[in-house]
Amino acid sequence: MLFTGLECMSFSWIFFALLLVLASTAHAADVSVKGGGKERQPLNGREVYVRSCAMCHSTGTAGAPRPGRDEDWAERAKKGPAELMVSVLRGKGGMPPKGGNASLTRGEAYLALDYMLNGEK
Repeated sequence: MLFTGLECMSFSWIFFALLLVLASTAHAADVSVKGGGKERQPLNGREVYVRSCAMCHSTGTAGAPRPGRDEDWAERAKKGPAELMVSVLRGKGGMPPKGGNASLTRGEAYLALDYMLNGEK
């Protein structure tokens, strides 16, 4: 079947759109995070915890809830995960926003919170 006139033009636009979708999908697969002017791979929950949270949360400094200690999290957990996430992003008590690591994305901050609540999966 031969395409002529308007049909050919529509086909080329569809082909062009398909190429754009494929190119953007390939780019999305190579996810990186800009931090400090440089691109980096996103961190997992454990990495964020070790780099930004463990200094206080591993020992319970200033009342910081410790991972794996249900009694430390019981009162906080009653407020729900959304409220806990607000505390992570805005800071609470002696904890600065994002544990003092402003370069963390919301996703990385969430993964750190999930790691502290549930451990490694």
